[in-house]
Amino acid sequence: MNTPRTLHPTATDTVAIRSVIGAAFADDPMMQWVFRGVTMPEQAIAAWVGLFVDAFAGGGVVDVVPDEEGGFAGVALWRTGAGSLPFPELPNLGGLMVAFLGAERATAVGTGLGAFAANKPEPPFHYLQFLAVHPAHQGQGIGAQLVRFGQQRAAAEGQGVYLESTNARNLTFYSSVGFTSLGDFTLQPDGPPAFRLWWQP
Repeated sequence: MNTPRTLHPTATDTVAIRSVIGAAFADDPMMQWVFRGVTMPEQAIAAWVGLFVDAFAGGGVVDVVPDEEGGFAGVALWRTGAGSLPFPELPNLGGLMVAFLGAERATAVGTGLGAFAANKPEPPFHYLQFLAVHPAHQGQGIGAQLVRFGQQRAAAEGQGVYLESTNARNLTFYSSVGFTSLGDFTLQPDGPPAFRLWWQP
């Protein structure tokens, strides 16, 4: 099995990373809530997630586990500092939401997503924003490899790791790699719960 490494993504890499995250998050309750009622939601999810991938490629930390075909079996996108990420101006996150959802629904969803920022702990910490293993490679320990790789980096800096999961099925996994609960919040007005998790070295 391949091992994790930190990647400085090329344009080709970002396409492959977007595909992994889009496939892994297709059934995530938050993504299903955001893009409820959208025709071809998997396309919408991949497009929206792609803006995060572009931003992390330019200013975050991107860890990957390569697959045997030259792509990626799993990816983890991290924020390890206090700076903002260089999100694209066109298209942007809000603009894509309006295009897919319409202005009224996009405003409601955007307000609900604001709960992520409102519920973060006080810094410093390393923030795991996306952990994704392609469905074809799930169940092989790749997610745990990626998490532990990032935990080692955080520990070397004397910092904890924070993340939110919007999929209750993932809680047992995160517990198995040392995370404990900080509680949860709900994405209003009608979204799923988000579970706040913390790991301390």
